[in-house]
Amino acid sequence: MTDLSAWSVSPLVLAPLELTGPASVRRLVTVTPGMCGSLKTLAATAGDWTWETVSAVCGLDVFNAREVGGAPAYLAFYYSRIVSRDLQPRQLTFGDRIEVQSQVFDAGPLSVVTVHRIRRVATAVDAEAVPFDATEAFANPRPDCLYVENLNVWLSRRVGGGNTSLVYAPPVGFTQASLPKLPPSYSPRASCASARYAHVLPDPGRESWVRVCPDLVVDHPVDLVDDVNGVGLLYFASFFSVAERLQLRQWRALGRSGRAFLDRRIGDFRICYLGNADIDATLSLRLRTSRDPLDPKQEKSDVLVRDVSTDRTIAVVSSRCQVPSS
Repeated sequence: MTDLSAWSVSPLVLAPLELTGPASVRRLVTVTPGMCGSLKTLAATAGDWTWETVSAVCGLDVFNAREVGGAPAYLAFYYSRIVSRDLQPRQLTFGDRIEVQSQVFDAGPLSVVTVHRIRRVATAVDAEAVPFDATEAFANPRPDCLYVENLNVWLSRRVGGGNTSLVYAPPVGFTQASLPKLPPSYSPRASCASARYAHVLPDPGRESWVRVCPDLVVDHPVDLVDDVNGVGLLYFASFFSVAERLQLRQWRALGRSGRAFLDRRIGDFRICYLGNADIDATLSLRLRTSRDPLDPKQEKSDVLVRDVSTDRTIAVVSSRCQVPSS
């Protein structure tokens, strides 16, 4: 009989951690209804793992961090990425047993990169105690694993300020001394710089792909139910939902089925967060979809998210997928 006592079984309780190195941890998790389905649910779950992992390896309670003046300090999401090959996000379903290996890297002042490697395992004995290395995570991902990467920076609200006045603010007691340095070649900062100044995430070799259809441009008033987190900020994981809803709208306009949308194979999904917006803001969304002229089933989507009232770009999204056969 399989011993299930090692697995966390509730989406409301963070999985027990096993430290596997000075900057790495391992979890054994049972996939619950609340953590599978859309990309938003996967991103949200991995976001919680990120805060817990950084707390464990940096010796600071990230969930209750305060800057020197006593205001809350948030380990805010600057960049998120989901990379998959054989194991697709929507293949994770109720009751799956997964091993989550997590590593934290020093990404420069006030910032860390956390990578979670997810793979199915039948029993706790099948789990691997040896952490993965940076080369695997950033250059040579295993086909049987799903990777979630987050770059986080410390931010706080100015006194009396709103969501558009966040400032860099290290919390009291935070140190990165125990973290390995992230090699510059693996850092997402160059991609984030492109997002900030060119409003696009670079995707070498795919700039010449041909447009599938005209760009889709819509307004999106901030959804107070789905888009806002518990401290009144736009929730980072909601941008996955915003982007997917826009993609689905264009998908249906092309005459494609809902089943085909769920069956598309996502190879890479990236979001760079360049700012936040107030809760009464309206966002302008622009979606551009292109395909590989040599393999039309390979498509990429780029979404630009702007705050209409302040005329600021607050997020840039890029994703690649394989369209299923009709």
